[in-house]
Amino acid sequence: MRKETEIDIAVAEAVGSKYDNACKRLFQNREIIAPVLKEVVPEYKNSTVEDIIRYIDADSIRDIPVGDIPAGVGQLQTEMSSASDKLIRYDTHFKSVNPMLSNESLCIHLHIDLEVQNNYRPASPSYPVIKRGIYYAAREISYQLGTLTEQTNYGDIQKAYSIWICNERIPARLQNTVTMYSIKKTDVIGKVDEPEEEYDMMGVIMIRRGEKTDAPIFDYLTGVFNCDKGKIEEYVDIAENEKVLKGVDEMSGLGQTIMNEGIQKGENLLATLVGYLKRDGRLDALDQIADEETRKQLYREYHLDD
Repeated sequence: MRKETEIDIAVAEAVGSKYDNACKRLFQNREIIAPVLKEVVPEYKNSTVEDIIRYIDADSIRDIPVGDIPAGVGQLQTEMSSASDKLIRYDTHFKSVNPMLSNESLCIHLHIDLEVQNNYRPASPSYPVIKRGIYYAAREISYQLGTLTEQTNYGDIQKAYSIWICNERIPARLQNTVTMYSIKKTDVIGKVDEPEEEYDMMGVIMIRRGEKTDAPIFDYLTGVFNCDKGKIEEYVDIAENEKVLKGVDEMSGLGQTIMNEGIQKGENLLATLVGYLKRDGRLDALDQIADEETRKQLYREYHLDD
């Protein structure tokens, strides 16, 4: 591999990594998370975005003045390991009040892991993202007992969600879909009536983006990933949040850098191709380009009339 190519790849990977990190940092803000929870988590269907911002990482519903809530999510640990389990790193890991089970005297939380997954078809090794989501949700359940709480009271386990925002390499038939994978009761022999909250303890939510659509969740996420402050503010007020605005600007700058590098690489590739055609006397291949103006521009730019 040519040294120049190695440098190009290294730069692209470095900038891409910074963009991914900037994106993950942005999704550690309550204001950015809340519209996602509003659209996909059943417990928040009847809540306002403003309510959800207050619920995130709250110790109780009523004791939290809106003005006292900081911008960042007070996260649970993002790395989780034990002697027998694999180390996992959550993108964003937090608790949020479950308004359907909480009241003035009792506060029940949801334990939530939110992941931004760019590649829906991972390789080396390849695996279904859904299975990874199930594993993450199961670890959300298991960590509540033992290491952190030194308890083994299974009655204290609270519901866990693993939410995945998938951006790229999504099959066309799956694009613009949101799917919930959860534990449901099936009566095999006879029929029983038990409280749903005793077994509905884990959910994996797959958000699979695609081409532009007006569905609120995809419209909102398009605004976030396009760093469109106007679009984001259609769903949540970020006008006075300097941390969120700075995060959007950082993502925008890195995204533009990646795009510019892609354009430059494309131009370099085109120049190399034209050079090969000129060397081999195959410039007639350019005459196959249907657009006349494009043909003329290529001849002028690469001095092919000389």
